[in-house]
Amino acid sequence: MPSIRNIFVPLFLALLFIDSSDPEKGITDLEKYRLKGSVKSVMETLYTLAEGGDSTAKDKILFQKLTLFNEEGYESGYTLYMNGQPYLVADYIFDPAGYQAEKNEYHSDGSLNVHVVYKYDEKGNRIRADYFWGEGREIGDFARNTEYYYEILNSDVYTKAIFKNEYRGFCTEEYYLRTDSTLSFKFISKYDFHGNKLETGYFHGSGRLSWMTKNKYDRYDNMIESRVYKSNRIAVITNYTYQFDAIGNWTYRKDQREVHVNILTEGLERADMVDERQIEYY
Repeated sequence: MPSIRNIFVPLFLALLFIDSSDPEKGITDLEKYRLKGSVKSVMETLYTLAEGGDSTAKDKILFQKLTLFNEEGYESGYTLYMNGQPYLVADYIFDPAGYQAEKNEYHSDGSLNVHVVYKYDEKGNRIRADYFWGEGREIGDFARNTEYYYEILNSDVYTKAIFKNEYRGFCTEEYYLRTDSTLSFKFISKYDFHGNKLETGYFHGSGRLSWMTKNKYDRYDNMIESRVYKSNRIAVITNYTYQFDAIGNWTYRKDQREVHVNILTEGLERADMVDERQIEYY
């Protein structure tokens, strides 16, 4: 009778061979968004809170987005809302390998905002995006609640983006280029062992660092603090507390903000915020 060892070793080698022969694929959008389980859609709404103590009264909506995912974990479309009404709606076109090959984003009247074509490396990591803008350009790629959003609006329109990724597939460098291929702006990011984003720097086309965000996480990979710097000076400190669903995804997050008031932070939202997510699963 063959020994257990003599059976186990060939079986192990066979499994190893099968696994190594399977072509590598990039991380899914669910992994990028740090979502657990088979998520079908996420409706996210970010509110400011009314002033006064630990009030939970919602004041105004800063950001609202419905994101759709296919069963493979990739984003298949989204709708961005303004004042409770859709203002940008996007759908992705997938290639035979299951990757997002193109995106068409439309205004609420049905006119095209932007057509985007994507390219990938041999591991399935996105390495390039080409943008073909329509009339009445709206930048939907970046959340309006980010501190650097209005600087992006004032940058020259980008028509191409180049992405560089680390070994797991998380994007570490993003270069947004003008029509003449000169740099409009860029992001440089770092991640920890678990794939949590530790910091992101936003740089002008001149190469000057404008905004820097640094994040801290608990042992369950939930972000508990972020510090935003403007021109190397602290601008905002935010502490986060959560409520979770049965799968382990957060559905409620309170953002307690401390804005350091100076000329560099003029115009930043100073109120505390609540971020709510309605998550639907397959």
